[in-house]
Amino acid sequence: MDPIIRSKRGFSPAGICVAVFCLLLTVGCVISPRRTLGGGGATPTPTPTGSPTPTGSPTPTPVATGKLYVMDSNSNTLLRFDNAFTASGNIQPAATIVGTATSFNLPGFITLDTAHDSLYIANTQDLSVLMYDGVSTKAGNIAPSRAIFGQATNLLNPTDVALDKVRNLLYVADDLTIHVYASASTANGNQAPVRELTTNFQLSGIFIDGANDRLYVADQAGNAVAVYDHASTLASGLITANRAVQGPTNTHLSGPGSVQVDGAGRLVVSNALAPSITIYANAATADNDIAPVAEIKGTNTGIFLPTQVFVDTTGTGTLYNADPGAARVAVWGNLNTTNGNTAPTRVIGGAATGITVSGQLGVAFDNTR
Repeated sequence: MDPIIRSKRGFSPAGICVAVFCLLLTVGCVISPRRTLGGGGATPTPTPTGSPTPTGSPTPTPVATGKLYVMDSNSNTLLRFDNAFTASGNIQPAATIVGTATSFNLPGFITLDTAHDSLYIANTQDLSVLMYDGVSTKAGNIAPSRAIFGQATNLLNPTDVALDKVRNLLYVADDLTIHVYASASTANGNQAPVRELTTNFQLSGIFIDGANDRLYVADQAGNAVAVYDHASTLASGLITANRAVQGPTNTHLSGPGSVQVDGAGRLVVSNALAPSITIYANAATADNDIAPVAEIKGTNTGIFLPTQVFVDTTGTGTLYNADPGAARVAVWGNLNTTNGNTAPTRVIGGAATGITVSGQLGVAFDNTR
């Protein structure tokens, strides 16, 4: 064949490239340009990340149901009732602390430090003050966590205890004297008081208002409640009251034994001789022969021999009254409006409770657990 003719029938390199390019366009292929850093072009596929590790649900805070403590001097037994916001009737205690290891010997009034879950007991005949730390978890024949006892304490007949939680001070009513011990949350052993406050009457009950630094003292024989301002500054020796609720006509005090201040700032007093609970307005300024603004008294109340009272100041106020004469704890659920011959809202009493007829019952309440 003629060489010129062969060259016309063949393909040149340029022709091959054009043919291939046309073919690629025909089938829809696209030639991507080379990517450059920081420039345009296709977005890179992101590197997959692992799923986050699931976290557990937070543990819910337990809802407080209330714990009521009753110190029975007749049986030398500390009783604890759970679900105390609603507890009523002839119910069994959730726990008891009783036995020789306790050293209970005719114990008197009690008080509770809820922040530290610590119960303080005036152990009258053993001449000591007993402390159970973590008391809400204790039961059985167990010894106290701490105890104030010994010659240096000067204890002779302790009957009531009160806590100044602001200054961490323990006040102990003992015959004619109030002993004040420092570092109440850790006090232990043969510890001497930092101050000794002497009165000219026999003490039946005390209450310390730490927020206002005010001390209330019941004088059972004199039918009076003495009030001392600036309690933390009172020097050792005979102390003189700034004011006193007393008088034969209007106060209706009759053997006052236990004192408290409620959420409305009123003075609440239990009376043993003519059984009643009297309430006075403006505890901080109450003075002389004033009449109570409310008085729980009469056959419907069932009050027989009221001793220690405790006021839960939350809400409308709830009054707990230990009554060893009736072997019960009576509860009035709305102290703000309770007055007159009014039956209690609830009563805890009966053979199953372990509360016995005795000379003394102490009561304390924990509204945080």
